[in-house]
Amino acid sequence: GDGAPHIQTTPLNTTQTTLLSTMADLNTTEGLKSHISHALTLAKADLAAKHQKANFVRIIMRFPQIHSVFQRLRSIHSRCDVNNDGHVDQEELVKVMTELFGEGMRGEGRDPVRPSVVARTLSLSAVNDTNDDNEGGEKKGGLDVKEFIVMCAIGFILAEEDKDVSTFGGMLASGDDEYRRAMTDVVTAYLSFDREGKGYFTAEEFNGFMTASKRADAARSLFTEDRWKELDVNGDGTVQFEEFVYAFSQWVDDGGSDEEDEDDTPKRSANPLTQRILLALQLSKSILSANKKDVNFTRIIMRFPKIHKVFDRIRSIHAHHDNNKNGRIELSELTPALNEIMNVGVEHGIDADQVENMFMLSDLEHEGIEAGLDVKEFIVFCAVGFVLAEAAKKSTMGGDISENDKEYRAAMMDIVAAYLTFDRQGKGYFTADEMHMTVSESKGKDAASLLTPDRWSELDHDHSGRVDFEEFVYAFSSWVNAGDDDDE
Repeated sequence: GDGAPHIQTTPLNTTQTTLLSTMADLNTTEGLKSHISHALTLAKADLAAKHQKANFVRIIMRFPQIHSVFQRLRSIHSRCDVNNDGHVDQEELVKVMTELFGEGMRGEGRDPVRPSVVARTLSLSAVNDTNDDNEGGEKKGGLDVKEFIVMCAIGFILAEEDKDVSTFGGMLASGDDEYRRAMTDVVTAYLSFDREGKGYFTAEEFNGFMTASKRADAARSLFTEDRWKELDVNGDGTVQFEEFVYAFSQWVDDGGSDEEDEDDTPKRSANPLTQRILLALQLSKSILSANKKDVNFTRIIMRFPKIHKVFDRIRSIHAHHDNNKNGRIELSELTPALNEIMNVGVEHGIDADQVENMFMLSDLEHEGIEAGLDVKEFIVFCAVGFVLAEAAKKSTMGGDISENDKEYRAAMMDIVAAYLTFDRQGKGYFTADEMHMTVSESKGKDAASLLTPDRWSELDHDHSGRVDFEEFVYAFSSWVNAGDDDDE
């Protein structure tokens, strides 16, 4: 079918059932490794049942899609990392699991998450035992971002193996076909080397893959001796599944981001907030998926009156702080406006550099700091501040208000959800084809009548052929307010 494949679709035979019943408990490291090995065996059997082979070259072609999912995991890691030390410990992870999946912390129809299993998975995922940035090479507490991806991959295959087990990596797969497909790709890539599904492979098997590959030359150019050193993290001559995922996440990162950088305007790509906005959008996508929120543009249209009410409030604040009444609010005028929107004193520590970077991103007409932002750009400014604050849970313009103003928060979440109806992968932009696909799949006539081909010219403000988040909000603000002139 069109959906992402499941690792295990064939029923367990008597031998496999016996093996499961005699396996050590998930609460022990050895038991966890046994379950991982068994899950890989099932994945191998599933490929064989479908008459498919683990083909790494084919996986390489999917690096951009896998990269997009890994970026989402990076955004979740960033959200977990409360103390900003680059690592996530068990306490931080459980807090975010509760936020994403509720107090029960369980997958649908599964047992609750066991803290002991979380602890063992975290321990096994800590592939890089030392941190080069630390004096003396001592290991920081918790997982770095690549180890966090390892943890998600382990959790995914454990949940695939046992329908009763709840894991962080498994629960993320619920209703998210892109994530499921990417994690299945990771497993398939691993099985390109571990042909028996035994849970590790050797240098001999690594070299054997290149000999057996139909594209041996391409394989040899990719899998050099340096690649083996990257794989064999602990230097014991074998590569465990967790070591493979650790190295693989870096390979995808190296090969998956070129497409995103291409065609970016120098101005936007140079802004230090651009990557953070991307991660914030990907985190929002994960939260919507975890909460089983159906992102539907027709549903957003039905909420236009409520969004319009919030936009009116933002407009009035813009007008109030437009001291010279030229229709634009300058950077110097943002401080009191910021105070009013957030309803807090500016002494609470808004970063001046961040406000300026947000200003530059929102200045779609490129008028510059001295000219200031018009009212639509000011709405963009507030939306950018909101998504950054949601991801970081820190004070940026438009962020803190979401804690005590449900109306404002709901409107801003509607904007993010509306954007993600087009950028379904959360990659930071969408194309005309993606917009037309959303329209063609829409069940409501309202969406089709609103999203006409002419709308594309309104969206693609810089005529780059792609629409980023700021451009979308700029156009969206006009759609929500489209009836104003008629009413006056």
